[in-house]
Amino acid sequence: MKRVLKVFFLFLLFAFLFLIGYVFWRYSTWYKDFSKRKGEDIVCTVDGDTSDEDMDFSQRIENFILSDSYFEFITFSQKEILNIIKKSIPENDTFKIEEMCLIPDSGKWRIYFHAKLGSLKLPWIGVDVVKDKRETAELYSQGIFLGDIPIPHRLSKEFSSKISKGLSDALLVVTENRFLGKEIKNIDLLKDSVVFKGSL
Repeated sequence: MKRVLKVFFLFLLFAFLFLIGYVFWRYSTWYKDFSKRKGEDIVCTVDGDTSDEDMDFSQRIENFILSDSYFEFITFSQKEILNIIKKSIPENDTFKIEEMCLIPDSGKWRIYFHAKLGSLKLPWIGVDVVKDKRETAELYSQGIFLGDIPIPHRLSKEFSSKISKGLSDALLVVTENRFLGKEIKNIDLLKDSVVFKGSL
């Protein structure tokens, strides 16, 4: 019996070490490719990145606010949305988002977060943000990833639900505060931008 238990625990230990090794290898391989693609088909924004060209959208917001049309639309670039989301995430001396990246597709964006917890740099965590075809201002999270490794739904279900609500709330709070009361009726995730539809 003891021999059987010993073999069983050795097997579990081997399986655990193999799993850790596989995750490390796959994450490292993904990160090399991810780093090469930054600035090509992956859009990123780092802490303190507030270039005038990318972030000066005050005139568009003013036109949106002053418009007397019942329905009005305003478009934000990928980097502008990354900065809006980043500003909505609470940070403190312990937790800080150092960089965010985006792999866009029509109707679904994968947003990667690179955070720092104290002096410890955390691995890249990805979130698939999805917008369905209905006219709504709601976004939801379809999956969470460590690099490109999907985290099982059982482990990420509660976290995914919080992210979905947080993203929608963050975008609506930030934009409605800027839009001075205009109601956001719809959000469209396009491959190169995000379009907000507002009404009086």
